[in-house]
Amino acid sequence: MKWYHYIICFALIVVGVFCSIELVDMFNKKSQEFGTAITIETKNDYEEISKFDYGSIEFDTEDYVNFTNISVFEPIQFDGKDKNYLLLFNSQPANNIVLTNGKISGDITLSFYNLDGTKATTAKLNVVIEYYASQTKVTITTKNENDSVAYLTTYMEINGAVLKVVERG
Repeated sequence: MKWYHYIICFALIVVGVFCSIELVDMFNKKSQEFGTAITIETKNDYEEISKFDYGSIEFDTEDYVNFTNISVFEPIQFDGKDKNYLLLFNSQPANNIVLTNGKISGDITLSFYNLDGTKATTAKLNVVIEYYASQTKVTITTKNENDSVAYLTTYMEINGAVLKVVERG
């Protein structure tokens, strides 16, 4: 062997050692969480009354314009007359909340934007939660305007769909 072969072998050994050290460091990384995410419920000290975690809402339609989802859950005690409640969809408060004894309804507006920052479409959800003695019925309706249902479905696949009723403290 010539002398430059020894230098090349030594350089390859040094590079291999450094690569091995970096690989060990890379595979020993651990996921950690520092602090907690502040939600509207914790910030305002709201008490959760009911939570409906859909993951992604599956809508039914007959005319591809009006979309509806009706879900039935276990019964929950609810009195809309005595207390002040708020309806949240993915921590976004609903508008036009109507409270009656055993029923809460509201409208949620989600705006979707293009990559260039212009508004592509808006999905308007109407949510009605009816609390019966034997079941809780949740009805969510929307209209497909400018492909808003396609945008909404993609949004829910990424962010999920969590509907909450909270009591204002």
